[in-house]
Amino acid sequence: MILAKETKFFSTFFTEKKVKECGGKNTTLGCLKQRMTAPVTPASSKVSAYLESLPEWSRSICAGLRRIALSADPSIYEDWKWGPNYASNGMVCGWSAFKEHVKLTFFNGSAMKDPLGLFNHCVDNDFNRSIKFTRTDKINENQLKQYIRESVAVNKAGFKRVAKNEKADAPPALLAALKKDKKALAFFEALTPGYRNDYIQQVLSAKQEKTKQARIAKIVAACAEGRKPNEQYK
Repeated sequence: MILAKETKFFSTFFTEKKVKECGGKNTTLGCLKQRMTAPVTPASSKVSAYLESLPEWSRSICAGLRRIALSADPSIYEDWKWGPNYASNGMVCGWSAFKEHVKLTFFNGSAMKDPLGLFNHCVDNDFNRSIKFTRTDKINENQLKQYIRESVAVNKAGFKRVAKNEKADAPPALLAALKKDKKALAFFEALTPGYRNDYIQQVLSAKQEKTKQARIAKIVAACAEGRKPNEQYK
């Protein structure tokens, strides 16, 4: 059922072309009912408010990702966990907007095949895989729906998030760099074990010394500004 307060927002998803594609309906709501398969949830209003706060270029991309996610599979529903999130037997994907890019993250991406080579961010993460869009990128709806449906299938098959090296110690090079910035060190030490491990794994997964040093510099800068791993690139 479509709530009245959501109708105004959802109408922005559909151009006149989309309305024609829905059998010539002369109202956006009629088109919405045919194309959107997911129910409106309590999180929908929060997602709508977040969208309205974004600059026009990123709002346009995120609105498209929202429409695609909600229409990709009938089992998907909208949620809010750290940001807009789409779930079916667990978290499937979510999008977030940054200063210069928008990111679509698949929370079980490490178990996905990526046949089209779309994953271009977080490729070293234990679980997540992301697709990063800039303001000039075009979104291929069919390709994204293919990935979302695969993610749904992975969850349905019983995917479990099991971290590698969950209790790994911080590399000496990272600790040495953090100790040079008291604010960064204090923030790092105050993080939950999971967040600390996320930063540690970024360093441990680097295959070249140059890459490792670059990641350490970014981690120290993020900690100095009070940013957790999921906020690192804001």
